[in-house]
Amino acid sequence: MDERIDCVMLAAGVSSRMRKWKMILPCKGSTIIECSVSNALKVCSRVILVTGYRAKELEQLFHDWEQVELAYNAQYEKAMFSSVKLGVSLIRTKRFFLALGDMPLVDQAVYERLLSFPQAPAVIPKYRGKKGHPILLSWDVVKCIAELEETRTLRDVLARFPTLTVSVENNHILNDIDNPKDYKNIIDTRL
Repeated sequence: MDERIDCVMLAAGVSSRMRKWKMILPCKGSTIIECSVSNALKVCSRVILVTGYRAKELEQLFHDWEQVELAYNAQYEKAMFSSVKLGVSLIRTKRFFLALGDMPLVDQAVYERLLSFPQAPAVIPKYRGKKGHPILLSWDVVKCIAELEETRTLRDVLARFPTLTVSVENNHILNDIDNPKDYKNIIDTRL
């Protein structure tokens, strides 16, 4: 890896639509969140894991992971953008990924493909015309996020910058786990 890259991974939510807290559900011999973090660390030098709901459990789970920095969002029940703001405030690299903790099948190839493109302010993966995650963002985007109030969204931020959409061969960039059916689909997927 020539370029050091941070990754902000969001894992603060309550999982209300899932009816169970999804981050520690079993997934491919591990947990959902461990799979997501492990995949990011195959390319990223550090993962900033934004916690909130049940943060102590994530602290225990990642206690010995040297490349994982936990950031507790006390405002996690408000908008997701508060977690984004907290995570990006800890960025130390010129570019960084913004990823979701409930996307355990986004693999190393997706991260590497996005990194292979020139330094656009925002590089977004797409699969069959649909945009997904993770998103690769530049330092300019960090400044914009810091200036916006927490009631805004990532969409508001991205509207201010040119974005490059990049086709990838991994439909899992579209598949976060919102409900039991999504979870079953992830578990039933053969890698």
